[in-house]
Amino acid sequence: MLFSYDKTLGTVETSQGTMTLTKVFIPFFLEMFLMNFMQTVNTFMLSYFSDNAVAAVGAAGQFSNMIYTFYSVIGTGVSIVLCHHLGAGKKEQTSEAVFSALVFGAALSAVISILMSLFARPCMTLLNINGDVLDDAAKYFSICMQFSFLPALFVIISSIFKSYGFPQISVGISLGMNILNAALNYLVIFQPFPFFLKGVSGIAWCSNISRGVALICIIICLFRLPLQLDFHKMRPKSLLKIKEILRVGLPGGISSLSYNVSQTVTTSVIALVGVSAISTKIYVSNLVFYVYVLGLSLGMSTSLLIGWLCGAKKYDQAYRLNLQNLKVTILLNATLSILLFLFGRPLLSLFTKDPDILKVGCALLFWDIFVEIFRGFNHIEENSLRGAGDVVFPMIVSICSCWTMSVLFSYILGVKLGLGLTGCWIAFAMDEAFRGINYFFRWKSKKWMKKTVV
Repeated sequence: MLFSYDKTLGTVETSQGTMTLTKVFIPFFLEMFLMNFMQTVNTFMLSYFSDNAVAAVGAAGQFSNMIYTFYSVIGTGVSIVLCHHLGAGKKEQTSEAVFSALVFGAALSAVISILMSLFARPCMTLLNINGDVLDDAAKYFSICMQFSFLPALFVIISSIFKSYGFPQISVGISLGMNILNAALNYLVIFQPFPFFLKGVSGIAWCSNISRGVALICIIICLFRLPLQLDFHKMRPKSLLKIKEILRVGLPGGISSLSYNVSQTVTTSVIALVGVSAISTKIYVSNLVFYVYVLGLSLGMSTSLLIGWLCGAKKYDQAYRLNLQNLKVTILLNATLSILLFLFGRPLLSLFTKDPDILKVGCALLFWDIFVEIFRGFNHIEENSLRGAGDVVFPMIVSICSCWTMSVLFSYILGVKLGLGLTGCWIAFAMDEAFRGINYFFRWKSKKWMKKTVV
């Protein structure tokens, strides 16, 4: 049967008890859904301030995500290493992995924080923005980058909890962080009473404050939960574990970095169309996230379980789990993207009343149906390959696709042929299709079975 579902495929026995796909999926979904919901609320509030402010914060956020990719290298790497060691029952090496990830992450983020805050304006000029938008973007980016070690350490510790089967910890803290951030943003934008933070710079400081509180909370949880971590025995040589973490994390990080850089370049291409095009992209992106959040959550959950299964050498269960979840994801993405297209105009009207933005935005939602269907392949297949330790192949495919399909064709279709944002969205669909199909056949080949790190 095409949609038969076997619950036993998503079940893994661990020392903490039985880990199921549902138990892992729900926290992943809630975390990403609530984080994006708060981002949508922030964008909604910021739109009352000005569309230029939305463009500035959105552009700076795009570049910030590219920087945060460096931190995801460590988070992804330590997650894969921990899952494989825990699945194989080799707990003695988990403390070394956690210790080295935290030390290396702290050092790397400190260096990046200093460099990026010093060169904030030159970085923003790369996005082809100018005037007040450039000034606000540079201001926002500089303030956020001064404290980029906050999201760096949070991402790493969050990955540790997820690997141990405790994603609900990071979910709860992320929820609190985003609620605090939204509340502070409300005070900054609407000023119900005299508040010491104002404007775009105030929004940036709100982000830093909420992230700082979240980091303190998650560090406390790290040392209080029974993860059986022993840092007392750590020595300088324990840091050599970072080599194994980087070996599996770096290819995925390079892939993510390439994707984020390509998206930044694409934003620069979109800026050639006009500032309103950037605002339109941000409004539409906020909506379509609710389409693919289910597939992305399912992909990350699948990756975690496959990591444990590969560590335990249960390759057949991992193979079947992937194919089963792929069917579910494609069905969900197709259904939800069609619904979003049908109700797109009233939803976009929540953010702006600009008729040009509404017209273009509705057209983009139609083309996004095809983007989301192929993105379903990427969410499941790429995450599954990474969970299995097969990280080099996805990196190569991603780099080739991002720069040829996404960037090159965005420029050709969007600028040269005059299709604007519609051309960019067609290029996005081409990118998702190329990557998804290649990942699917890689999984079917079963070559990933030889990539386990233990």
